[in-house]
Amino acid sequence: MAQGTAYVVRGAKMKCSKGTNITRINLPESHGSYSNGNPVMNENDYVVGKNISCFGICRGACPSSGDITLKKKNGGTVTGKKCQVKIIKEWMNAKEDTLVDGLPALTTDSTLICAYGGIIKFISDGQA
Repeated sequence: MAQGTAYVVRGAKMKCSKGTNITRINLPESHGSYSNGNPVMNENDYVVGKNISCFGICRGACPSSGDITLKKKNGGTVTGKKCQVKIIKEWMNAKEDTLVDGLPALTTDSTLICAYGGIIKFISDGQA
């Protein structure tokens, strides 16, 4: 792996380039592989509602279902279309030579593409 690249485990933080919020990846049931006691994710862990949740307000091409207003940490607010993640295909840049439950492991270099223009990347590995 490249220097600074780590395996991604349940709870790693992600950011969408078109979203306003950071979210965590979820893994309802472990694949049986662990890093420092945490369950490691694989390239099939991209199911919306199971592994991936909303990134707040979408600044991309999400269809409008009415505007929502979210509170910011600084007390302000932001209004816009609610994120409706729609993944095009499984994670890219998974670690092909490390298999988790028979599939390539996710690393902090792995990315997803949303149909509404967002690029989803990890901002932490979840291991800390």
